[in-house]
Order: sequence, then C-alpha cells, then structure tokens
Amino acid sequence: MVLKHYRAFIRLHSGILDNAGMAVTHALKTIGFDTVQDVRIGKILTYQAKDLEEAEAIAKSQVNEVMENYVVEEIENDS
Repeated sequence: MVLKHYRAFIRLHSGILDNAGMAVTHALKTIGFDTVQDVRIGKILTYQAKDLEEAEAIAKSQVNEVMENYVVEEIENDS
C-alpha cells in the first residue's frame, strides 16, 4: 500500500483567547517590532495516511473541537 503525505493546520477558533500568542506579540514589540498587532499560535502536523478520510480522522484525533479547528491538505512527497 502506498501512503500519501498530508499536512494538518490546527488553530484556535477566532473567539478563543490565545495567551501564548499574546506573549509573543508583547515580546516582539519589546525587541523593536512595533508594527506587530496580533500573533496567533497554532500547530502543523505532517504525516502519512492511506487516503484523505484517514488523514482527516488522524487530524481530528489531535484537535479539541471546542477550541480548535483544522484543515488537512495532501502534499507532495518531499523526501
């Protein structure tokens, strides 16, 4: 069986407070990046699965759906 490569982008819902993002925003402003307004922290998972259905199930297993959303995309094999 040939496995395909996938990438899942996991982010907090827009209405959820991102404390880590706020800390990074503050730190960047402190070191001189005054134009930074809002940083949001997320996760990127890169993995292999047999098909998109399995890739979606893998991503969903890593997400707290109350607070996060995700998008899965197939990627070229970059080995």
